[in-house]
Amino acid sequence: MKKNTFFTILLVCVILSFVGCASTKIEGMKTNGKASEVVDWADRSLDGPAKPEWLKKLVLGNSEVFKTDFGIDKSYVIKYSIASGKTRDLAKAASRVNYNAMRAEELRTKVVSEAASTLNDEGLTESTANAATLAKVDLSGHELVTQFWQEIETFDPETELKSREFICYSVYKITKENWLETLKSFMKSVLPSIPDSDAQKKMAATITSLYEDTTTEVERTESDTLNEINAKLDAIETSSKTAAAPAPQSSDIEWLDVLETACNIIF
Repeated sequence: MKKNTFFTILLVCVILSFVGCASTKIEGMKTNGKASEVVDWADRSLDGPAKPEWLKKLVLGNSEVFKTDFGIDKSYVIKYSIASGKTRDLAKAASRVNYNAMRAEELRTKVVSEAASTLNDEGLTESTANAATLAKVDLSGHELVTQFWQEIETFDPETELKSREFICYSVYKITKENWLETLKSFMKSVLPSIPDSDAQKKMAATITSLYEDTTTEVERTESDTLNEINAKLDAIETSSKTAAAPAPQSSDIEWLDVLETACNIIF
């Protein structure tokens, strides 16, 4: 009897251990049911980390660790872009192309937010938003510092298939003088389309506020960062917008999707 009892207890322990393992695997899955992991990355051969701290901090809005690690003077403005591709070279090239789109989205959002609070007129704010959508971004003086890539493997439990793609971050440094010129150039494209001379003068006077808003760093939490990305994706899907927060362009959905995936990997 004692022998049977012993084997019964042993069997129960084995079953519980399997259940415990299965539970751990399920908890490790992404909410969409797919699990992704980094299988290769830049500087791996030099024992560099797959998810460097400077990268996580940069995505959260803090460039101080990046400046320290790469020997960049603290006076520089740091901006980055992101893209994915089937090959490493495609991801690197697309990331540089997306730098323009990401800066345009950043400036458009800031300018429209300023217009909403400064002009306090829905019609003038809308005309500013329309002009900001068409305005070009002058990237003179924006210097590429580094490109950090990751090869991502994703497992889909529904199809039981694995897929791979590359994600690349391109990180730029800009002197404060050159960033100010970027802002001025953008505003010069926007102001003539505002159908009121007083409103034009008021918006021209916001350049200092825009400069401070786009150069002062406040590190966000991981959840706030993901919530902001998801809100932009939802705005594109529903074509929703407010006077102070225009919906991103439909073309922005590509890099926003990649950024969401990247955040779920590095956070």
